[in-house]
Amino acid sequence: MDADPNTASALSDGELVLRFESIGDNCELGLVQRRAGAEPLGLLRFAGVPLRNLVRGLNARFANIADPSHIRINVEHDEYMVKLTKYDFTFHAQVKAGEIAPEVLHQQQVRTIGFLAGKLIADLETPAKILVFRQNEPLLAGDLIDLRVALAAYGPNVLLWVREACPGHPPGSVVVADERMMVGYVRRLAERDSVPDLDFGSWMRMLRRAHAIWLRASGGRLVSGAAEPPARTELAFGIEGNAGPNLGVGWSGPEAGYQWTVGERSVLIVDVPGEADEYWLEMDVAPYIKPPLLPRQRLDVLIGGTLVHSFVALPRGEVGCVVPGRLVTGRKQIEIMLDHPNAASPMLVAGDKDDRRLGVSFHRIALVCA
Repeated sequence: MDADPNTASALSDGELVLRFESIGDNCELGLVQRRAGAEPLGLLRFAGVPLRNLVRGLNARFANIADPSHIRINVEHDEYMVKLTKYDFTFHAQVKAGEIAPEVLHQQQVRTIGFLAGKLIADLETPAKILVFRQNEPLLAGDLIDLRVALAAYGPNVLLWVREACPGHPPGSVVVADERMMVGYVRRLAERDSVPDLDFGSWMRMLRRAHAIWLRASGGRLVSGAAEPPARTELAFGIEGNAGPNLGVGWSGPEAGYQWTVGERSVLIVDVPGEADEYWLEMDVAPYIKPPLLPRQRLDVLIGGTLVHSFVALPRGEVGCVVPGRLVTGRKQIEIMLDHPNAASPMLVAGDKDDRRLGVSFHRIALVCA
């Protein structure tokens, strides 16, 4: 990691993805590597590995993982799958059913798994790659600690935990958690039943940014703040806010820290923070709801007449959505139309004195270069 950080941007996609190794929990990174034109060997590249089983395997240094009695060959969706019963790993054999006899494939897998397990242990003991972990389900703090302790037993490994983008963390962004862990954000994690349907663009932006941070590590330790924060335009609503000059039709007067939309459509003009392939729109909101007559508010976000995202049941708090760069490119400002068709008067639905047709109260909105 003493390489020139400037070389990070010079790497091709295929070269870049070889600097990363999957340690779970499915084959999403492996498919990203394939789309980038790389086919590295890895025990867990195409494996389905529940976190607790992975930790158990790491702690045991994968002892007996290649024992022939612990290897099963099954057929799923006309493809051979390999089951490693010792640690409950499952992975694709990359062979169609019928192309080879199951007993021959079993013999091949005994040799291959033994080799790949030894390779992974050697790679963990002499860290030269960033280890990548992702999981669709929420990750418990205790499980994350167990994983990091298990990895640290091998050597000073750096972990990249990949998560879905959320307010404050647009697609492609990376945060240094501490000297041995980064958190990277992609537009979305692939669903378990359709992993090939991944978001390749945000994966590659995130990996490139993580690699640049890794190259800048001081003495093998990640440096907090090593990545520049993405450019952003932020507006605050309310009496003390700065959003007033940017408001078009469909807004009520400013209040203490927020401002209501009124009627079925509101318009907002936002300065473009810079050029980007993609943008991330963050909003801190509170919908007007009064169950049972008004159980939810819908919010549709449109830019240039194009629907960007629909929040069918808008939650209270921070929400975000992706804005394609083609809707923004070449413009200094964009007009954001906010449709809120369920706007209603508190006088009608709750018997209050307020006769405004309220939709959503906005506290903050930001457009971020992703």
